[in-house]
Amino acid sequence: MSGQAGGLPYVRIGFLRFLGIDFGWENQPSGVAALDWAGGTLHLAALDRLRLPGDVLRWVEAEATADTGIGIDAPIVIPNASGMRIADRLAHSLYGKYHAGAYPASRARTFWKRTTRFSAALGKLGFGHGDEWAPKSSGRFQIEVHPHAASVQLFLLDRIVKYKRGRVADRAAELNRLRGLILERLPLLVPKLELTELPEIPHAGRGLKAVEDQLDALLAAYIAAHWWYWGRERNEVLGNSRLGYIIVPHRQRAKTIVLDEPSAGADPIKQFEEWYALASVAGIAEPGAVALATVSSEGQPSARMVIVREADSRGFVFYTNYRSLKARELAANPRASLVFYWPELERQVRVTGEVGKTPRAETERYFRTRPRGAQLSAWASWQSSVIPGRDVLERRIEKLESRYAGQDIPAPPGWGGYRLRPDTIEFWQGRANRLHDRLRYSRKASGRWIVERLAP
Repeated sequence: MSGQAGGLPYVRIGFLRFLGIDFGWENQPSGVAALDWAGGTLHLAALDRLRLPGDVLRWVEAEATADTGIGIDAPIVIPNASGMRIADRLAHSLYGKYHAGAYPASRARTFWKRTTRFSAALGKLGFGHGDEWAPKSSGRFQIEVHPHAASVQLFLLDRIVKYKRGRVADRAAELNRLRGLILERLPLLVPKLELTELPEIPHAGRGLKAVEDQLDALLAAYIAAHWWYWGRERNEVLGNSRLGYIIVPHRQRAKTIVLDEPSAGADPIKQFEEWYALASVAGIAEPGAVALATVSSEGQPSARMVIVREADSRGFVFYTNYRSLKARELAANPRASLVFYWPELERQVRVTGEVGKTPRAETERYFRTRPRGAQLSAWASWQSSVIPGRDVLERRIEKLESRYAGQDIPAPPGWGGYRLRPDTIEFWQGRANRLHDRLRYSRKASGRWIVERLAP
C-alpha cells in the first residue's frame, strides 16, 4: 500500500512493522500510525485518522505484516465490574505525580464493550496479548499503552504535555511542544525513529483534535517498538493480560517512585502488603522469593532463596525440610533475616527477627495446596544431604508414586513451616543518583512500631 496519510507520503520499508492506534473510546475517530523497522532504525510509514472501529480493523489488515506489534491507547482488558483495574492504580501510583495517571476502566463504563471487542477482533487476526513478549521475537502482538505516561518517561518531563483540555490557543501551544519533543528526542533514543517532518499544528479546534490523535498514535506505535526491542529490561508492565495491563517505557535517568514518612503509614505489615500487592501485578515472576540468611553455632553465615507463603501481623512464613542446613542453623541460632528484592520496581524489603516452627495443623493445611509433584518431592528429598546422583531421587519418586497411587499424600513428618516474627522491617526505594529512600520500622517491647529514616 502507498499513498497519503495525514499529508505525509508513506511506503513500505521493511517486513517488521509497528502500528499505533489512538482508539476512539466512545464513538470518536481513531488516530493510526505505522512505523517500519529497517537497517536498525524505525521509519514513519503511515499517519492517519479513521472514523469507525471497522475502518481501523481494515487498516490493520492492510498494513500488518507477519511480524507486527500494535500499541493501543485504550483499555483492552477490563475484567472488573466497577472501580479501577489494578493497572490503573499502578499507573496512578507511579505516574500520578506527573499528572499521568490512567483513566479508570471498568465494565460500568459505557466504552468497555467497544474497546474490548476491538481487542478481541485483533485477536482473531493473530494479535495475542504481548505482556509476556520476549524481546525481538517474531510474530504478532497487541499491547495496551499510555502515551501520556510514556512521553513523561521518554522525554524526562516533570509533568505531562497538557494538550487535551483548555483554550484552543493553549492546547495548540502544548501540542506544538509535543510535536517538537517527538521530532527532537525520538531520533536520539534506542530504538531510533528517523523522523524529519510531522503535520503542522492547526489553530482550529477540530483540526487540532485530528493532529492530536495522530501524534498519540505515533507514540503508541513507538511504545510497541520499544517493547519489542527491550521487553522488561526497559519497560514497566503494570498488571497482566488476565487483570488488565499497561506497558510504559522506563524513565531513562530518573526514578518514578518515592518513599516518604507520610505515605508509609504507621504499620509496617500494611505497608508490606501494599508493596507486595504492587509487586504481584507488576510482572514479577515470583514476588514471594526472598533471600533467607541464617548463622551457624560457629558464627558462619549462609544464605539461600526461599518462598514466603504467608505474611501477616504474626510474621513471615516459609516451608522447608527440618533436616536441611537452614533448619539445623535455626535450631542452633533462631534468628534470621529475609530480603525481598523487586528490581522492576526498584524496591527491596529487609526483615529481621526470631524464627520458630509453625503449628503442625498449619503445615498440613498448606501442604494440601501444593501440586502433587511438589508433595512427592518433599518426601523424596532429604534436603542438604549428600547423594550419589540424581537417579537416587528419581527412583524414590517412582516408589512414592506407586505407594500413594490414588491417595492423598500426607505432609512428611520431617517437613514443615517456620515463621519469622519481625523485630525490624526496612523498606528501600531506589532513587536517582543513588540517593535512595530507606525507612526502618523497629518494634519496641510494648509492641509499638517506630519509624526512622536511614541514610542511603
